[in-house]
Amino acid sequence: MLDYHIHTRYCGHAWGEMEQYVEHALAVGLDEMGFSCHYPYPAGFEEPAPNCSIPAGLFDEYLDSARELRERYRGRITIRLASEFDYLGPEWPVHPLAEAERLGLDYCLASLHLVEGVVVDYNPELLLKGMRQKGWDMDDLYERYWTTLLELARPGYCTTVGHLDLVKKLAGAEPALTPKRDHSALVLRVLDALAASGTAMEINTSGWDKPCAEQYPSEWIVVAAASRGVPITVGSDSHRPEEVGRKFDRLAALLERTGVRQLVRFEGRRAYAYPLNEEPGQKAAGQ
Repeated sequence: MLDYHIHTRYCGHAWGEMEQYVEHALAVGLDEMGFSCHYPYPAGFEEPAPNCSIPAGLFDEYLDSARELRERYRGRITIRLASEFDYLGPEWPVHPLAEAERLGLDYCLASLHLVEGVVVDYNPELLLKGMRQKGWDMDDLYERYWTTLLELARPGYCTTVGHLDLVKKLAGAEPALTPKRDHSALVLRVLDALAASGTAMEINTSGWDKPCAEQYPSEWIVVAAASRGVPITVGSDSHRPEEVGRKFDRLAALLERTGVRQLVRFEGRRAYAYPLNEEPGQKAAGQ
């Protein structure tokens, strides 16, 4: 199995040395992993939540460390280089796929944590404050969130959209954080766009540890994505070494229930089939 969503101490909100993440990946039987620390915010951007991305001065060090580990562990586990890019709106000059090509990354996650400046996933207080300032309720936020995701799903923007329905993360914390209307039509528009563009969707297991108490995205979305032929990858969204591969037993059951028999893996921004019936270690030689 692979885990394509791993943060390390280079992100100010994660802990542990990169080598510790690799060792835990080996301990839980992974044959492929990808470091995906947050890409630096643009100069002058005021972070609405603290320590969300790598400081610009440390990004090259992060990549160098990942490359060194990739060589040191070659033949034992495949290590991919990547980054998670926060979508900050159409005016943001950074294009994830183009930047991934310039940096020699294997893949790039594009994720939506901010909707017009409202932080959707930090804590209930910050989310409610942001919505009050905009005059929104949760249905307003959902509509804007899913509409914005259409930008990430367009052809050639990124290899993978991360934690597709992250907007639900805090839904179990307070009643006001659960929408009242059905937004499934917008969700299906996003899935259609992913299918048309060939952009992958991530199944992210960290949601099982959050107030929403389920993976991202919801099971019905996984089924709808698979039926449309949307490429699927998986990640733990680890922020500590011991979280690598977390809840992958539950993930395996989810993949079985939803009929997902194949994931995609990435090398040099190109997607390759990752059949789930292969024995661990079969793909390590293809680093």
